[in-house]
Amino acid sequence: MKTTANQRGMTLVEILVAASISLIVVTVGLSFVIQTLKSYQYETGKLLINRDIRKFTTQMIDDATYANNFQIYDQISNLSRTSYTATGSSTDPTNSGYQGYTADLAVTSPADPVSTSTPGTEKMDSGMPGDVLVLVYNVNGDNTKIWQLIIYYRVNTTTPGSTNGTNSTTVSNRTVALKRLVVAIPVAVQSAGIMKLLPELLSTTNGATIFPYVDGQAQDILSPGTGSVNRTNKMFYNLNDTSILVRGRIYENYTAQRIVKSTYNFTVTPRG
Repeated sequence: MKTTANQRGMTLVEILVAASISLIVVTVGLSFVIQTLKSYQYETGKLLINRDIRKFTTQMIDDATYANNFQIYDQISNLSRTSYTATGSSTDPTNSGYQGYTADLAVTSPADPVSTSTPGTEKMDSGMPGDVLVLVYNVNGDNTKIWQLIIYYRVNTTTPGSTNGTNSTTVSNRTVALKRLVVAIPVAVQSAGIMKLLPELLSTTNGATIFPYVDGQAQDILSPGTGSVNRTNKMFYNLNDTSILVRGRIYENYTAQRIVKSTYNFTVTPRG
């Protein structure tokens, strides 16, 4: 049978050309879809971060407004109560039986200028940063009695003089949760003093998580004028013993290669 021109099939070259064009179209289409999904994830992450920051700042401003004063400490490991005996029936600061401890937390002064090898348990003075912020509420303005503590703290520990924890050069090693803990002080021990009432913060069950992934940005200068940084990557900075500068970077979708991050800075002042 004679084959007419209209019945002629496609040549191999034509098939290859058509397949190549189709592949290009599919690739471009997939690239567009992937880019759109990435943009959607990024914008969603930004919205979540903005929402979380607004919630955080509102909460902290409310807490600070009625606080009478504040204390900033280096980190939770320095405030460990592991070897101390509790006064009440519970060591859980959220339990009604919590009444602090029989002995004051041992107070050791940090080196001056501040040294990571001797961080100390004493509060951070003006111009010094830390990862534990304690807002103190006195009874009717009487600074000898405390009826409540609200504690913001980072779940991070740094071995003195080491390069782990907040001293790590690796962001993922420094990026941990920021928590908030409310401690109601019973009337019987309201005159005990803060160094008896500070709770154990190493427990993972204490406190409510504010941000799951935070990298502190506050730091102090070891040698002013030289740019030499001593204590780094902290969350809270003591401004003249009157205000708290909060400096941090939070991540959204951290496990998905930290696709969104945002640095925030704001100041709160206890006015109660």
